[in-house]
Amino acid sequence: MIRPGSILAVCAFLLLAPRTAHAFHLRTADGTNRLELAAGETLERESLLLGPDVDIRGRALRDLWVLAGASIRYEGESAGDLRMLSRTTVIDGHASENLWAYGMGLQLTTNSVVNGQAALLGQTIVCEGRIDGDAWILARTVTLGGQWGGTVRVQAAEIRVMPGTRIAGDLVYTAPKAPVIDSSVVVGGAVEPRAAMLPEAGEFSPVALQSRLMLHGYLFLAALLVGMPFVGFFPMLSGGALHSLRSSPWRVLLIGLAAILGGPFLIAFAAMTIIGIPLAILLAALYLLVLYLSHLVVALWVGHWIIRSSGPATFGRVLTRLAAGLAVLYIAAALPGILSLLGLPVAVLGAGALLGARLPGTLVAIPHPPGMPPFQKPGPPEQPPS
Repeated sequence: MIRPGSILAVCAFLLLAPRTAHAFHLRTADGTNRLELAAGETLERESLLLGPDVDIRGRALRDLWVLAGASIRYEGESAGDLRMLSRTTVIDGHASENLWAYGMGLQLTTNSVVNGQAALLGQTIVCEGRIDGDAWILARTVTLGGQWGGTVRVQAAEIRVMPGTRIAGDLVYTAPKAPVIDSSVVVGGAVEPRAAMLPEAGEFSPVALQSRLMLHGYLFLAALLVGMPFVGFFPMLSGGALHSLRSSPWRVLLIGLAAILGGPFLIAFAAMTIIGIPLAILLAALYLLVLYLSHLVVALWVGHWIIRSSGPATFGRVLTRLAAGLAVLYIAAALPGILSLLGLPVAVLGAGALLGARLPGTLVAIPHPPGMPPFQKPGPPEQPPS
């Protein structure tokens, strides 16, 4: 059985990577929008693939981790565990061990095969393949099809069971309405509802943790999508903010306190007059932008502290550190009571680092204008010859 706590691995795998960074094969889509693992290509080590769009048709001999900002297309084979995180994911290949997958849109086609257990999280999940072990699914809309070799546990707002579906174990569901079971559907065990118990204030329960993990998983993915262009198009700003946070934390703290606490007063003062309304709108937009980007800077700082490696700061390495830092922040924020403790310090430090970023610059020597010839007083005009 896959316990709800094991879903932490979907977001925490980058946190585990630094301890065994030497054993990972890291591949990123530097300079392109698509990372491809061609058919016939083999990954012999435990591998981590990063890119906006990832297309996998090759083979992995050990565990495979895939993180994409936009989409994942998997048509290959994995001899170890398969872990995926993306906005949209289509699995059309083979996983010899367990599967952990997260995506707003997640599909397991009729050709997909998972020989182990499966943990699936997302907005819309469609499963039409074969899963030999137990499965745990959390989504808004779930469509079940194909073959299931163990017990299927589903929590969703809407559950559909396709005709011809075969489930060897129990079907345990949590939904407002019971799923409609066609006569062609075979369930080897029992079809049992499980009531979702709403936790009272201050109460900690697995149901509440599952919901918070799903919500913060979405927020993690959204922050990563914003962080990609931020570190890609503004490397000087992000690098300068990180340098300021690491070298001058007290200076960053003072700047951040002044910005976070004084920003609303400055916006209100500008809005008091009619001519200041456009300025107030601009300042409010800038204030919200700095607030959101602040946690990306802190995530970069946390990621650099976790993943310490020498060499040039390529886009792939920076993105890996950003993802690791964001994973730490969002996993911590999903725990009860932690968000209220982390929110203000992260906003203050991040905003102070952004506004006090020390941008690298070079002095350009402006050449002096060329010297003017000395002024000579003109002599008397020449007399024309008589």
